[in-house]
Order: sequence, then structure tokens, then C-alpha cells
Amino acid sequence: MTNIDATVQIVLENVGYTTWLLPLDRLTGLCFEDDTIMGFVCVFTEPGDLLSHWKSIEASLLFRYASRFRAAEDKAWNVYTIFLCAKDGTEEQKREIARIDENLERTRKIAACGLAGHEDVVNALLPVLPIQYRPSLESEDFTERLKKRIAAIAPQAVDVALNEDVGVSEVVPLLGTES
Repeated sequence: MTNIDATVQIVLENVGYTTWLLPLDRLTGLCFEDDTIMGFVCVFTEPGDLLSHWKSIEASLLFRYASRFRAAEDKAWNVYTIFLCAKDGTEEQKREIARIDENLERTRKIAACGLAGHEDVVNALLPVLPIQYRPSLESEDFTERLKKRIAAIAPQAVDVALNEDVGVSEVVPLLGTES
């Protein structure tokens, strides 16, 4: 099983956030900050604990760091509290955890459970990560792909262009080019 605390810290530091640990009730919290965003991450062992304690933890963090928010000026509008849990919840718990994101009181929120690995952590943290593009290439038959391209350019050459028994001198006139 992935150590969610360490994975979160690595992911955030790899995109340029400064991070530091903070004691938080019986949990370990993580603070993160860059030029435009600041926030807190709290990892729970049980989805039920996340649901029971996220509001009080958010309030406690806001009270504890109020002076920092005042000093942050405009950045104080971009404060995130992130609540994560490696363990998967029941369907009802998953719905309730997903609804935490919609709570617009005090800070912006991200909440997720069932985080099994690095990719799940990255997906949960996407709102605070730089825009990422991950091309997904489907496996395909490149010969068929090339035949489709030839058909679009010179339909009369499709059957002979890739045939090793047909000489180049026979294919070139079909392509409509001169050598």
C-alpha cells in the first residue's frame, strides 16, 4: 500500500510547492505553499474519521494560521484544505466525501478516499497542480494507419505502395509525383 502522506508531499514538491509537516490532533498534517496558493493536507486512516472531523480540523487550521493569512494578502483567497484517505469508503461515504469539494465556506476543499497509489493521489490533487496533459495512445496497427493515409492522398496507390514486390518506379506515378 502506498504511503499517502509521503506521496502527497513528493507530488507537491515536484511541482514547486514548499511543504512542511505540522502536528494536527492525532494526525500529521502537511502545509504547502507557492507564489499563489497555500493550503493544508490531512490524511485520515478511515473514511468515517474524515467525514467526522474535516470541519473541526479546517476550523482549527484557520484559527492557528490566521496571522499568516492576513500577511498573505491576495493569496489568502487561494487557501485549500485537502482531506484524503487511502481506504475506500462505502458508496454513501464516497458520495459524502465528494460533496465536501462543493462546500465553499472558508476555504477551497478537495476530498477523496480510496487512494491506492501515486496516480490516484495525483488525480485527487489536480486542482492544485499545474495543468497537465497526458496523451494516451491506443495500440494500433501502423500498417493499417499508413494505408489509410495513402488512401487519403492517392487512393490508386493503396494496394501497391506497401507491396514489396512492386518497384518504386511503378508506385511513384500512382502517387501523382514525379521523381
